Amino acid sequence: MAVVKMNKIAILGLEKERTRLMESLMEMGVVQISESTVDEESPGITIPQNHSELARLDHMLSELSASLEVLRRYVPVKKPLFSVRRVISRKVFESVLGSSQTIMETAREINSCEGHIAAINSEDNRQHTLLTSLDMWMDLDVPLNISSTRTTAIVMGTLPQSVDLNELVKALDDEVGAASLVCSGSDRDHHYILLIVHKTREQEGLALLKDRGFSRMDFKDMDGTPRQNRERILKAREELFRQREEYINRIRQLSEGRDEIETLYDALLMERERAEAFGKLLTTRSVFLLKGWLPAEFSDKLKNWLEENFLCSVQITEPDPDEETPVLIQNGSVTESIKPVIDMYGVPSSREIDPSGTTMFFFIFFFGMIVADAGYGLILALAGGLALKLFRMEEGTRRFMKLVFFSGLTTIFWGAMFGGYFGIEALSKYALWFNPGEEGGTERLMVYCLLFGIIHLYAGHAMKALNLIRRRQYLETVFDVLFPVIMYTGFAMAILPNVPGIDPHMAAKISSYGVYVLLVGIILTVFTAGRNNRNVIGKVFGGFPKLYDIIGFLGDVLSYMRLMALSLSGGILSGLINGMAGGGGIIFKLTGGLMLLVLGHGINFAMSILGGFVHSCRLQYLEYFSKFLEGGGEAFHPLKAKTRYILVKQEDETLWRQI
Repeated sequence: MAVVKMNKIAILGLEKERTRLMESLMEMGVVQISESTVDEESPGITIPQNHSELARLDHMLSELSASLEVLRRYVPVKKPLFSVRRVISRKVFESVLGSSQTIMETAREINSCEGHIAAINSEDNRQHTLLTSLDMWMDLDVPLNISSTRTTAIVMGTLPQSVDLNELVKALDDEVGAASLVCSGSDRDHHYILLIVHKTREQEGLALLKDRGFSRMDFKDMDGTPRQNRERILKAREELFRQREEYINRIRQLSEGRDEIETLYDALLMERERAEAFGKLLTTRSVFLLKGWLPAEFSDKLKNWLEENFLCSVQITEPDPDEETPVLIQNGSVTESIKPVIDMYGVPSSREIDPSGTTMFFFIFFFGMIVADAGYGLILALAGGLALKLFRMEEGTRRFMKLVFFSGLTTIFWGAMFGGYFGIEALSKYALWFNPGEEGGTERLMVYCLLFGIIHLYAGHAMKALNLIRRRQYLETVFDVLFPVIMYTGFAMAILPNVPGIDPHMAAKISSYGVYVLLVGIILTVFTAGRNNRNVIGKVFGGFPKLYDIIGFLGDVLSYMRLMALSLSGGILSGLINGMAGGGGIIFKLTGGLMLLVLGHGINFAMSILGGFVHSCRLQYLEYFSKFLEGGGEAFHPLKAKTRYILVKQEDETLWRQI
């Protein structure tokens, strides 16, 4: 496990061979192409501007993606437990490429069907709104579009439910006279009314209604009575439903080409990757220059193969000593499982030591200590192990399931150490080490949590020292790592008598020595930490702020108390669940008790796993990585097929076999 050494590569080749050469590089997937710059004093050398090509590919990818989304919505496919890309042969892949035009037409027809369905749904919603607006007018036997006769005005609308209609009718008789009010219906909020008033008194009648919150309704687009319009709308909606079903059925028919659409999508994705890489080259009318990075172990083989198969010149050079290179971490089958955890934090610098091995150990160590139940650990280990054994999965998923498996093993270990077996009290006496729930067990667990925390922190400082030594910064190793560690060690020894559960006689003796170690550490740290200051005073007194690091060290150590708290809480909750499930009579135990047992342990299991993952990550990120990991590295991104749906199965004689 290490950060892979990188070399620079420069390929000068013929323009007519560019496409074939880059396809070969993509198939091998070991060369990262770097951005190129053009010197103004170099006429005839350009960086290809292929924005129109990228835009064309993006548009086609967008169309294909939209059609696949439509298919997922209307013709869903049952997915397996672990989603994986389909493996197809090169022959099938090339066949799809040959039918790309037909496949694009299929995708566009699917999108067109979806467009028609959207328009139909919009119209159906409008018709539904109209239908709803007619509900309270069904008893009205007059045309909706009628607004007047020769002598009368007819107005339809709503009044608030709070309006007294009897009082309103009386007011109309008293103040307007030639008017009639018809209530077609009422609901919780409104009265639905029809006002018939002589044209000469229309304004007086409307003014009276508006004073009471009248809102006018307009049905000018509707001919005939409410019932007639209702029948018309229902028939229209039936027709819309029929049309929608036709388009949905057509989508179902076209779904037979889903695999081809997915394959073409990935093929265009590869083409876009090549087109994007092409925009990083330097070109003339006849030649091109490609610059990039590749793992040093492939340098000679790739150079020889390229020069044998293409009319090109390949130059391999090592990076400068202080030059940052793309970062590729090469791990073993065990340590690769921690990659998801490290990736969430960031990419290490190319000049740093790969933290995978130590991080893997401490992560599963603390995870197991937090959960600390052999039963829960067995479930985790079986789930992870069986998934790895029985299912084909993507690389990222496989790494995560490995992490689940190893975390399950350490959980079994700590569960056996502490006597945790689904919280069963009778089995706690078989603890291989000690039971935290017994007398003095809590204080003992706390001491060991603090001890493990100190070991973890010191490991972080050791990693920092190794990074400094790797850069030949030997004085910095002594001044910035060794001296502060001496100070921290002295401080830990000095305060040992204040830690519960420690033998006072032994603690007092260690503490007396610790005071001297602390003083030595303080002197060495304080008078070397300010060495980079320019003036004498700064060099002598500039290190005093480093004394605050002692408080920081104490805070860091105390943060490991969460291991004890989480471990105890999970065990206590398991015991409470068992106690509640075991109470009552035999009938309760076989029904409600069993359900409580399964549900309770299910919730506790989920909370324990989540707590183990989150807090173990937190200890790595905040306490461990902060001591040495600078990060900021650029991950190695070689030119390769980054597909979403398919994997193209290579022939037996791959390019690497040829090399």
